[in-house]
Amino acid sequence: MAKVQCSVSPEGSNDQLLGELDFGGMTWTGNLKYGSMGGGRVYGMNYYQGITQRLAMGGEGMYIAANGNMLSSYTLKYEMPAPAADDELPSSTSSITPEAPPQAQQLENQPSSWMCAQLHPTQGMFNMHYKRVVTPNRVTLGAELNMTPTLESTVMLGAEFNLTRSKVALGIDGTGKLQSTLETKLGRVPGVPTLNFSSEVDFASDSMKFGYGLNVG
Repeated sequence: MAKVQCSVSPEGSNDQLLGELDFGGMTWTGNLKYGSMGGGRVYGMNYYQGITQRLAMGGEGMYIAANGNMLSSYTLKYEMPAPAADDELPSSTSSITPEAPPQAQQLENQPSSWMCAQLHPTQGMFNMHYKRVVTPNRVTLGAELNMTPTLESTVMLGAEFNLTRSKVALGIDGTGKLQSTLETKLGRVPGVPTLNFSSEVDFASDSMKFGYGLNVG
């Protein structure tokens, strides 16, 4: 698949023209970029390869001739499967347990959690993300860690709970700032209004914020 992006600035010095070509196979994907930015050529490419069914690695690079910058990043992702239903049954009953339907087997084989690490050598940044599906379509946990050359690291922990007609999300960072949102539907039919509540408590600055909204249509 190919696509072209064009951006024109009033002064003309920040005009951009970028063409991209996407291609891939069964276990890999790639991308090539070529164009102009800031009066100079731009060359870029990325490659993402599945090593095993759970492990994948990739990298991306871009050269901007206008300022001579070479940008690069590397990604590693590992997926961890959910335990199968047979693991929770006694071994004596495993031989007489009927085979699960194809749809149930597909759900069991879906990853229950994944971890992704990204390294940006040019900026000296390192990011790590973790997501854990405790109960499919119900309870999800997550964590994020960002580190920079100035030794200013940030960490964020979060949780999301999906109920029948509402969704609750909670998050707290390393400074003790707590954020929460509540979204609920005022009915069961499609297109009903949605009521939203949000709050933020910053213990470091001793401040608290609260808001609400109503979406109709």
